[in-house]
Amino acid sequence: MQDKLLILEGVQIHDDIRIPDVSLSSGEVVLVQTQNDLEADVFISFLFGLFPLKTGKAWFSGASLAEYKHGLISYVDLSRWHPKIDNLEHFIKTMAYAKGLQVSYVLNDFKRILEGAGASYALDLSFDEMKPATKKVVSTCITLSMPQLLMVLLDPFFGLDKDNSLFISEQIKKIATDGSAFIILADTVKTI
Repeated sequence: MQDKLLILEGVQIHDDIRIPDVSLSSGEVVLVQTQNDLEADVFISFLFGLFPLKTGKAWFSGASLAEYKHGLISYVDLSRWHPKIDNLEHFIKTMAYAKGLQVSYVLNDFKRILEGAGASYALDLSFDEMKPATKKVVSTCITLSMPQLLMVLLDPFFGLDKDNSLFISEQIKKIATDGSAFIILADTVKTI
């Protein structure tokens, strides 16, 4: 049995707020269904250490979740974030540089994934011009172009047709095969 990369068991961060149980090894992909966007935000915020653990077990890469290095998780959500950058390429270069990744490789991979997702038109848009569905697709493409130990995707197929969804699924499978683990958060209402 592989060592578990992430273990969340019986996690409570407040009297009435519980985090879904997750047990995940490198290379695995799990779907965590949430009731709404707020529940997904709380889950992601907990992963990034923004909510303290009240009860339960929360381990990441062999240590308490509270002690891990945030740089080992890849997650971007532009749909609720409004950066003051008008040029998407510049934004990608800045993020890659900040993460210590090879900038030209990340930019080329981002463009390839964006094209496969049918959203290459987003390169010509400012953030203000992007519709919510475009921001979701761009967020997924950014996350996939910067693989880390743990990848978190929020509704990665939102706004995509069948062919584009298949392309994104293939990218997730390829990156997971290379050793990254994935948590895909999806709203149960949208999933059903």
